[in-house]
Amino acid sequence: MKKLWIVCVSVFGTILPSVGFATTGYFALGYGSKSMGMAGAVVAAPQDALVGAANPAGFSELGHRTDFGLRLFSPIREAELDPRVLGGSFLVDRRSSRESFFIPNFGYARPVNDKITVGVSIFGNGGLNTTYARNIYDETAAVLGAFQQGFQGALASGASPAQAQAAGAQAAGSVPEGTGTGLPNTGRLGVDLAQLIIAPTLSYKLSEQHSVGVAPLIGIQAFEATGLGNFQCFTQTANSTAASRQACATRGFPTVLSDKLTNNGKDWSAGLGVRVGWLGKVQPNLTLGASAASKIYMDEFDDYSELFAEDGGFDIPANVAIGASLQATPKLLIALDYQRIFYGDVDSISNTGPVASPQGPTIPPGSGLLGTDNGLGFGWEDINIVRLGLRYMHDSKWTFRGGVAYNESPIPDSELLFNILAPATPEWHVTAGFTYTPKPNMDINFAYMHAFDAEQSANVTAFGVPGAISMYQNSVEFSISFRL
Repeated sequence: MKKLWIVCVSVFGTILPSVGFATTGYFALGYGSKSMGMAGAVVAAPQDALVGAANPAGFSELGHRTDFGLRLFSPIREAELDPRVLGGSFLVDRRSSRESFFIPNFGYARPVNDKITVGVSIFGNGGLNTTYARNIYDETAAVLGAFQQGFQGALASGASPAQAQAAGAQAAGSVPEGTGTGLPNTGRLGVDLAQLIIAPTLSYKLSEQHSVGVAPLIGIQAFEATGLGNFQCFTQTANSTAASRQACATRGFPTVLSDKLTNNGKDWSAGLGVRVGWLGKVQPNLTLGASAASKIYMDEFDDYSELFAEDGGFDIPANVAIGASLQATPKLLIALDYQRIFYGDVDSISNTGPVASPQGPTIPPGSGLLGTDNGLGFGWEDINIVRLGLRYMHDSKWTFRGGVAYNESPIPDSELLFNILAPATPEWHVTAGFTYTPKPNMDINFAYMHAFDAEQSANVTAFGVPGAISMYQNSVEFSISFRL
């Protein structure tokens, strides 16, 4: 056990800074290479000690084993805003620069007796990362500000609305590409969210056919944001004095600035939840499974208490899953899973974002300033995920896997502005993998995943101009398993 915890600590030290998932929302499609090879359809088909991430009851079927894995994850993210509709001379678009993430995982299972198995699964639950060298918000704000200045100036001089519109467009067109507002904290734009879960697991065989399991979920997460200075007027601090509120009302910059919005380095948060599960062989060739994970209640990100709702709250959403696996032939297993992730129950994720107004982005009715309980958020909705996985045991040395999965995008098209930071658009995924067994107690595993390119767009974003976000992904994972 001492050696086990040394491994756990080592994995923890390396996994958290590198997580970059954004697949089913921001959860991973599968945890461990055997799971990913089957598109994550393992609720009723446990194969390794990472199954604590899907169904802790599956530990009863594992025996004494340990699994080590390393995933290379490559998300390709792009975003744009188009101020040319205001007369601007350029499209503000950018591809996120960081495109490779290494993500280790670890699992261990050990039977205590013929009924009880204990162990642990350690895995990156998910995360989001975008890094834009060109600040899409700031360059668009510079064009929008020039338009407003030209428009209002022409109106004040007695011009007609049509003449004022033309003057605004002329002013917007004079802004050179690459020009920003010059406001503080409007340089490099991006966010970095990483979530690690340590799941000590206990499973209990009720009978030869049925098992139950429980896994406390220890969540640890890190977050950093940069380049969000254009949203200072949405903070509580910037609205704390009459002079600052007046400056914001006239599209100026607040006289009092929040230091809990952006550019505060990496902040950390921890919390607890629980996952329970059941696994039952209801027919000789048919196994069913079900699991449910509570929300993981996390500490607040204090350094970003005026960015996320509830003073920096960012809980990990609850989710439920059911699955079935059919041993169609002695060699072929077919698995089907359904999962629902309740993003809508986490205010900082699901609260409505800003909306368009003639003066630029504004707070919609019923919403509040950033950091308040009803503060602006990303507008994410609950999603449903369906996974189909196949496992074919060719012989004693080779096993092959494949899968396909579909999930709804959590992002409504009306919420594109803030989701430039979190373009979790992919819906369709395909996977493939294999296991090579050179010795009876050892497996070498490989899996590949591709998430197809998905774009979401809106004719009018909260900046009052068209916008679009998109992402596609590739991922490969190697792991090694030992039966002890």
